[in-house]
Amino acid sequence: MIKNRTYYGEYTLRHWINLLLRKNIILPDYQRSFVWDERDLKRLIKSIKEGQFIQPVTIALYKENEDSKNLLLDGQQRLTSILLSFIGYFPNKSKFDEAEKLASEDDSAQDSENTPSESNVSSHKSIGWTFQELLKYGSTKEKIQEGLGKEGKYNELDIEDIIGSENNFWEEHFIGFSYVVPVFNNSNNEKVKGYFSKLFRNMNYFGKKLSNIESRKSLYYQNQEYTSFFEGKTSEDKDVLCGLKIKQDLQNNSIDFVRYLSILSQKCVGDTPLVGYSSYKSRESFYADYVSYILGLEQEQRERKFDKFKFNETLKDTWKERFSNLREVVLKLKGQKELEEGIFFSWIEADYWLFGLIYYVVFMGKRIKEDITNLPQEVISKINDKKGNEYYTKNSNRLGNIRERIEESINIYSNYVS
Repeated sequence: MIKNRTYYGEYTLRHWINLLLRKNIILPDYQRSFVWDERDLKRLIKSIKEGQFIQPVTIALYKENEDSKNLLLDGQQRLTSILLSFIGYFPNKSKFDEAEKLASEDDSAQDSENTPSESNVSSHKSIGWTFQELLKYGSTKEKIQEGLGKEGKYNELDIEDIIGSENNFWEEHFIGFSYVVPVFNNSNNEKVKGYFSKLFRNMNYFGKKLSNIESRKSLYYQNQEYTSFFEGKTSEDKDVLCGLKIKQDLQNNSIDFVRYLSILSQKCVGDTPLVGYSSYKSRESFYADYVSYILGLEQEQRERKFDKFKFNETLKDTWKERFSNLREVVLKLKGQKELEEGIFFSWIEADYWLFGLIYYVVFMGKRIKEDITNLPQEVISKINDKKGNEYYTKNSNRLGNIRERIEESINIYSNYVS
C-alpha cells in the first residue's frame, strides 16, 4: 500500500513558466491533449489579473530509479494557457490533427439538417498537441517565438488589453498548488505508476461535478431579482408549471424552464432558435449564456445570439403578471384527463404542450380562451403522430425536430388565444 503526504503553497506565474520551460514538470502519457480555446485562455488571464480564485494545480513526485520527476496531474489547461500567454502564440487548431477519441453512442449530437453555420464543430475540440510541443524549439521565450514564427501553425496572441501596462504581471500574480509526495516503502515502479494513474482517474473521472442546474444557479444569484424568472416561479413563489415533470431514467425530473425561455426568446424576435448548438451536450452553454445575457454578464460563445431580444422592453415589467397567467392555464390543463398525471414521458410530449403555451402567454402577452375543449386532443394527435415514427423518436432532439415542434405547437395554440 502506498501512502502519501500532500504539501500546499503557491508559485508566481513566472516560476510556473520556468518550471515548464526547464522541463521540471512533465505531462503523463495518459493526460488528455489541449482543449481550451483562445477565449478560455483570456478569461483565465483576466481572472488572474482581477485577483479571482484560480483552482490550484496538482503535482505529484514520481521517482524512477535514481531520477525524480514532477508529474502534472491536474492543471494542464491552466498552465498551458499561462505559458502560451507568456510566449505570445496560440496553436491554430485547424492545422493540427484532432486527438484520438472513442465514438459516442449519443446520436443526438448529429443533425443532418444543419446549415454550415451551425455545424457541430466545436472550438473546444481536443487537438493532438500539448505544451511539450513548444519545448522542442528551446527553453527560452525568444527561441520558442522564433521557432513558432517559422512553423506557420500558430497565431500571434496579444493579451496587452487584459494585463495593460503592468510590467511585473508574471512576477506579482500567483497560482496555488497541491504537491503529492508518496511514501514509497520500497514499492516497485509499476505499483507507483499504477498509484498515480488511479489518482488521476479519481480526480478527473469519479469527481462529482455539479449538475447543469446547480452550476447555472450560481449565475442566477448574481442578481436575485431574476431568480424567480429563470426558475419559473410566480411572485408568490409558486411553480408556473404546477409541478409538471418529465420522466427520464425511470425518475420524474423537473422541467428546465430556462430551456423554454431561451429558445422562445429567439423565436419571438424572428431568429432561428439554437443556431450553432446542434450538439445536445453544447446546449447547456446556450442556456447558461441566456442567463448571462439577461443579467448582463459575459457569455461563453456566439455573444450576439440573443441581441435582438430586449428583455427590458418586453418582459422586465410584465413577466410576473404573465407567469401568473401561465400558471392559471397550466392548472386548467392539468384538470384535463390527458394531463391529470402531470408527467411527460418524453421531450416530444413536453414540447408540444409547452412551446406554444409559453410563447403566447409569456412572450406575446396573450390570454388563453376559456374554451379549450379541443386543445388537448389536437396536442395528443400531434404527439401520437411523432411517436409512431421510430426514426423520429430515436432522434427527437435533433435541431430540425425541435424547431418543427416549436412551429407546430405554436400553430396549435394560435387557435386558442385572444
